Amino acid sequence: MGKRALFGGIYALVLIGTFGYSDLGPYLLAVFTTLLLNEVARILDVQSRFPLLAFTTIALILGVIFGWGGPTELISSTLFIGVLLALSLLRSERPAHEMRRGLFALAYIWLPMAYLIQISEDFPWLILFIFIMIWSSDTFAYLAGRQFGKRPLAPKLSPKKTIEGFAGGIIGTLIVGVVVNHYIGWTSAAAALSLALTVAITAPFGDLIASSLKREADIKDSGVFLPGHGGALDRLDSFITAAPVAALVYYYIQLL
Repeated sequence: MGKRALFGGIYALVLIGTFGYSDLGPYLLAVFTTLLLNEVARILDVQSRFPLLAFTTIALILGVIFGWGGPTELISSTLFIGVLLALSLLRSERPAHEMRRGLFALAYIWLPMAYLIQISEDFPWLILFIFIMIWSSDTFAYLAGRQFGKRPLAPKLSPKKTIEGFAGGIIGTLIVGVVVNHYIGWTSAAAALSLALTVAITAPFGDLIASSLKREADIKDSGVFLPGHGGALDRLDSFITAAPVAALVYYYIQLL
């Protein structure tokens, strides 16, 4: 427990320092993207992992050199990687299996993470705010579930997650979101509430999606990323799902 708390604290400080006080956010997310793709490909039993990792790494390097671009670059890079990946897997022993799972990994990891890399260039505070909301959701859901939890949210995937914990996570995250934004003033109160609510609702389902993948693969942890915390997917499963949705919500709020 002590080791888990220590490395969890270091991880949080690194994220706060990166997105709160530096311009290194896109690079950290790029590293996370590579780690996540490798873990998910292994969990999905993709035998030909090299093409997936090679093409996405090249795209990330090009992003570093030429800038991360916008929606056009996001779509074009995803299509380009997808086509190259499909062509490279045609000669594998199980081409349909490899393409199906490789393209799923691309959609599950690359697409949301590449979008978040772009967002972090102009709005690093938004990424940090989302991380804080995810931590708040996890903490309050755990506390509420432990105290009041009776009805499982998804008994086959995660018996310890309860509907009461889910509700407690939403309430706690809304409170933290308002308080944090009040003192730091990143955005309007309405936007902060909307972001907090979005994260509180979507984050637990990101965890359940990752749990379903690991359960099918019959593994407990996705890898070794942080001592006491498992792999990168174990730490970022909620972020993959919640952050892109929250970023889109914030974008549409700004248009109003």
